[in-house]
Amino acid sequence: MKLALARPLDHPLCRAVAEAGWEPVPYYITTQEFTHATPPMALDAISALLVLSPAAAQAVKVWVTKTMDVVVQGEGTEQTLECEFLDSGHLRRPRLATAESLWDLLQQAYPEGGDFVLARGERSRQYIEAAAKNSAWRIHPWITHREVPTKPEPTLPATDALLALSPLQAEYMAGVPGNLLRFAWGERAAKAFQASGVEVHGVCEPKKDALIHLLRTFAPTQEVIEG
Repeated sequence: MKLALARPLDHPLCRAVAEAGWEPVPYYITTQEFTHATPPMALDAISALLVLSPAAAQAVKVWVTKTMDVVVQGEGTEQTLECEFLDSGHLRRPRLATAESLWDLLQQAYPEGGDFVLARGERSRQYIEAAAKNSAWRIHPWITHREVPTKPEPTLPATDALLALSPLQAEYMAGVPGNLLRFAWGERAAKAFQASGVEVHGVCEPKKDALIHLLRTFAPTQEVIEG
């Protein structure tokens, strides 16, 4: 079975799809539009740069230096950043690719707090800003990109299912015709599907292992014939 999602074939999520026994199919129903904004404060004066997504990583990579502390949310973000200092101790990644896990790591790695620039998209759920409010961890948002529908709308390749990685993707995938399975990466994407009046066939936490488990429950049973 084939699953369409907005990631290149070498991305960790596509590798997870393949691990689940599905064939990943790149399908960019939305795209990232960069704001070209400059950092909200001097990066040589901060405790660390926080990078929430591959799109944010693409936008900020020219600003990163070998001596800068960087905290990335997930493997795909790290891969996009193409860091040259992976073994120097300046790059950190939480155990889980979630904002909650990143916030936990931030408190453990920087117990005294500090100033942190947070590179994120315009429609981020702003969890870290809310969690750090009135604390010693001062978060300075850097809006590096915004998600917009792809124009012209891409032709859907042959596929059995769609995976919405964001609420906006779910809004547009809801209008895709055909008898397709629709999966949501997180509750926000699931709610966007539901608000559009279409059935959500599966929802997973935004973690690779959760996606693999979800897809395996829908994969056709393969019988082994002996003899």
